[in-house]
Amino acid sequence: MVRMIMIADMSVCSGCQACITACSLAKANVFSPVKSRILIDKNESKCLNIPLLCEHCENTPCQAVCPTGAISKDLETGIVKIDPALCSGCENCRLACPFDGASIIRMKDGVAVKCDLCDGKPACVEVCQQGAIIYMPTTSSAVQRKRRCAEERMKTRLSQEVRRVT
Repeated sequence: MVRMIMIADMSVCSGCQACITACSLAKANVFSPVKSRILIDKNESKCLNIPLLCEHCENTPCQAVCPTGAISKDLETGIVKIDPALCSGCENCRLACPFDGASIIRMKDGVAVKCDLCDGKPACVEVCQQGAIIYMPTTSSAVQRKRRCAEERMKTRLSQEVRRVT
């Protein structure tokens, strides 16, 4: 099995929100932005749309702070998941996430939920016409691009000019 990696590139994102719609349909069977596990922030002064989703970190800081063992990483696929049956709702994972876990990891009925890459077939990727969200084999250049894109998104989000679309 080839290990895959998700990359979200804000320089390509048009802000169409098709990814949000596809995610909410895949995860909650409804068209509802609040049910999506991907968000889009906007930096209007720079005309940028900033997709926010779980980075499925290599070192999984969210997993390290989970007191119940609800967060696990599949070593073969790299997918980081939360087991709702084990989640206590403590929100430690949201605090530990270096990519704004409060936005990326949502609470639903007292349980943390986040992107799980649709078990290897991300709905958001399938509908992204611009190619802003891609799922590709893990290579050293893909890892570098992912890191660069994630750092650029966080740097831009830290500016005071960002507002939430969803």
